[in-house]
Amino acid sequence: MFLGIGLFAFSHPYEQLSIIFVLITVVNLFLARALNIGICSWLVNLGRSSESKINFNMQFVMWISGLRGAMAYALALKSSSELAVGPSILTHTLIFSLATILIIGTALNPIISKMNVKQDDSGRSNTLDLNEVTGKQYNCFKKFKKMVRNFDSVYFSPLFIK
Repeated sequence: MFLGIGLFAFSHPYEQLSIIFVLITVVNLFLARALNIGICSWLVNLGRSSESKINFNMQFVMWISGLRGAMAYALALKSSSELAVGPSILTHTLIFSLATILIIGTALNPIISKMNVKQDDSGRSNTLDLNEVTGKQYNCFKKFKKMVRNFDSVYFSPLFIK
């Protein structure tokens, strides 16, 4: 509702829209999201057991369902006041968000069924429970957390806290 109001109630530079720019934007957003999901899932899977890894079907559902949102709109709204091409970026963001909400949002339930991504009997999705993490994996996360804290105290704290 708010997206529709934002798109149709205010004046946007629709005359600056071109089909080529819209198609390039769509391809770039889909590609960036696929890379983000693929790389992050690969990194997360490094520390997971074989039965709790994020499989391709789950990655596909995360990719297809995450192509809209408030963060993109907030960034586009900010750019509309700070950049010369900001109003055009805002218009493209609103159109892309509206299209993905209407098209992909409508098709998401059949996609989830087709990809066989289900919740278990307790209502939770097929993700790793933190209580199940033990032994080597827990130590790996603990070591990583210690490394991040050490990096923060050596480099960032002296820089920002005086």
